[in-house]
Amino acid sequence: MINFGMISWIILIVVLLIWGGFWLYNYLLRKNNATIISQEDFQQTMHSAQVVDIREANEYNSAHILGARNVPYSTLQQGVPGFNKTQPIYLYADVNNLTGRVAKKLREAGYENIYILDGGMRDWTGKVKRAN
Repeated sequence: MINFGMISWIILIVVLLIWGGFWLYNYLLRKNNATIISQEDFQQTMHSAQVVDIREANEYNSAHILGARNVPYSTLQQGVPGFNKTQPIYLYADVNNLTGRVAKKLREAGYENIYILDGGMRDWTGKVKRAN
């Protein structure tokens, strides 16, 4: 006889382990390839950096951090555009796992000063440019 209660618990545990592993992988990807920067530090130093929004164009066009350049994650799959290697790169998106992947790609391309906005656009309270 099959014990469906036990099977449900096993499935739940497996799902939680997979989710936890995915979260840990993305956290370590971000931490090992970039510096996580607070919103306050981001706002104070962003004028001397290359601010890059890696969300897709429709998301960027609806609202983005004032002064940010849009380089969608999907276009970064084909290669890294020519960023200035002497200036820090400040990345942000809505989804943190994307910023970790981009930071890794930039690090592999020889960029060193890579920063990720903690909380991304979701938590941003600074100046925003919105679509008309």
